Amino acid sequence: MIKIDNEYLINANESCYTLERKTKVTDENSKNYGKEVTIIEGYYTSIDGALNGYLKKQMRKYVSSEKENSIQEAIKKLEELRIGVFKD
Repeated sequence: MIKIDNEYLINANESCYTLERKTKVTDENSKNYGKEVTIIEGYYTSIDGALNGYLKKQMRKYVSSEKENSIQEAIKKLEELRIGVFKD
Protein backbone atom coordinates (compact mmCIF):
# COMPACT_ATOMS: atom_id res chain seq x y z
CA MET A 1 0.00 0.00 0.00
CA ILE A 2 1.21 3.52 -0.83
CA LYS A 3 -0.17 6.46 1.14
CA ILE A 4 -0.66 9.55 -1.07
CA ASP A 5 -2.19 11.84 1.55
CA ASN A 6 -4.41 11.52 4.62
CA GLU A 7 -7.40 10.57 2.46
CA TYR A 8 -6.07 8.61 -0.55
CA LEU A 9 -3.88 5.55 -1.02
CA ILE A 10 -2.88 3.12 -3.76
CA ASN A 11 -3.25 -0.60 -3.23
CA ALA A 12 -2.59 -3.59 -5.49
CA ASN A 13 -3.60 -7.17 -6.12
CA GLU A 14 -2.46 -9.74 -8.68
CA SER A 15 -4.23 -8.02 -11.58
CA CYS A 16 -4.41 -4.26 -10.95
CA TYR A 17 -3.76 -1.21 -8.83
CA THR A 18 -6.58 0.54 -7.01
CA LEU A 19 -6.96 4.14 -5.94
CA GLU A 20 -8.74 4.09 -2.60
CA ARG A 21 -10.24 6.80 -0.39
CA LYS A 22 -10.59 6.59 3.38
CA THR A 23 -13.86 7.82 4.82
CA LYS A 24 -16.11 7.23 7.83
CA VAL A 25 -19.51 5.55 7.77
CA THR A 26 -22.10 8.29 8.28
CA ASP A 27 -25.26 6.16 8.23
CA GLU A 28 -26.46 6.21 11.82
CA ASN A 29 -28.42 2.99 11.23
CA SER A 30 -25.30 1.08 10.16
CA LYS A 31 -23.58 -1.24 12.60
CA ASN A 32 -20.33 0.33 11.32
CA TYR A 33 -21.42 3.91 12.05
CA GLY A 34 -18.39 6.12 12.74
CA LYS A 35 -15.88 3.48 11.65
CA GLU A 36 -13.25 4.23 9.04
CA VAL A 37 -13.73 2.37 5.74
CA THR A 38 -11.91 2.39 2.42
CA ILE A 39 -13.76 2.97 -0.85
CA ILE A 40 -12.24 1.98 -4.18
CA GLU A 41 -12.27 5.04 -6.44
CA GLY A 42 -10.74 3.41 -9.53
CA TYR A 43 -8.90 0.45 -11.02
CA TYR A 44 -5.65 0.96 -12.95
CA THR A 45 -3.10 -1.14 -14.81
CA SER A 46 -0.11 0.88 -13.51
CA ILE A 47 0.95 3.01 -10.57
CA ASP A 48 1.32 5.94 -12.99
CA GLY A 49 -2.32 5.49 -13.98
CA ALA A 50 -3.44 5.43 -10.34
CA LEU A 51 -1.45 8.61 -9.58
CA ASN A 52 -2.95 10.33 -12.62
CA GLY A 53 -6.39 9.22 -11.43
CA TYR A 54 -5.67 10.88 -8.09
CA LEU A 55 -4.60 14.11 -9.83
CA LYS A 56 -7.79 14.10 -11.93
CA LYS A 57 -9.98 13.64 -8.85
CA GLN A 58 -8.23 16.44 -6.99
CA MET A 59 -8.52 18.80 -9.97
CA ARG A 60 -12.23 17.97 -10.41
CA LYS A 61 -12.76 18.80 -6.74
CA TYR A 62 -10.89 22.10 -7.21
CA VAL A 63 -12.71 23.08 -10.41
CA SER A 64 -16.16 22.14 -9.10
CA SER A 65 -15.80 24.30 -5.99
CA GLU A 66 -18.00 27.37 -5.68
CA LYS A 67 -14.98 29.67 -6.03
CA GLU A 68 -14.28 31.12 -9.46
CA ASN A 69 -10.65 30.54 -10.47
CA SER A 70 -8.56 31.77 -13.38
CA ILE A 71 -6.75 29.41 -15.73
CA GLN A 72 -3.48 30.57 -14.16
CA GLU A 73 -4.75 29.56 -10.71
CA ALA A 74 -5.87 26.18 -12.05
CA ILE A 75 -2.47 25.56 -13.63
CA LYS A 76 -0.77 26.54 -10.37
CA LYS A 77 -3.00 24.13 -8.42
CA LEU A 78 -2.22 21.30 -10.84
CA GLU A 79 1.51 21.97 -10.50
CA GLU A 80 1.19 21.98 -6.69
CA LEU A 81 -0.58 18.63 -6.82
CA ARG A 82 2.04 17.16 -9.16
CA ILE A 83 4.87 18.37 -6.96
CA GLY A 84 3.14 16.88 -3.92
CA VAL A 85 2.65 13.52 -5.61
CA PHE A 86 5.92 13.24 -7.50
CA LYS A 87 8.25 14.88 -4.98
CA ASP A 88 11.69 13.35 -4.40
